[in-house]
Amino acid sequence: MKLSELPNEVFTFTLKNDFNMTGFLLAAKPDEAFEAKRVGKTKFIRTNTSSNIKLKDNIELSEDDVIRLIEAGRKVLIYYKLEKRLDAYNYNDEIELLNTVVKY
Repeated sequence: MKLSELPNEVFTFTLKNDFNMTGFLLAAKPDEAFEAKRVGKTKFIRTNTSSNIKLKDNIELSEDDVIRLIEAGRKVLIYYKLEKRLDAYNYNDEIELLNTVVKY
């Protein structure tokens, strides 16, 4: 299965060049946050350190692992560097998240 095949609702945002990712992550409070080089890549690098103590052992996850986290109901953010794109999974309020994106 691929991320694009997930039945969950995903919110996608295009970010400005000077986007403050650190401030945004503190405000959005995701359970998991990842970075990928571009859309379609299958390796995701964890960017938040608040998710668990085992961070050292699982900094780089496969697409299947990220899908399992999303299907488990975790709030997941994925930032695609080349496209300056942010995908948000399992968030309830798109407008609230959009306001947070615009703020940072």
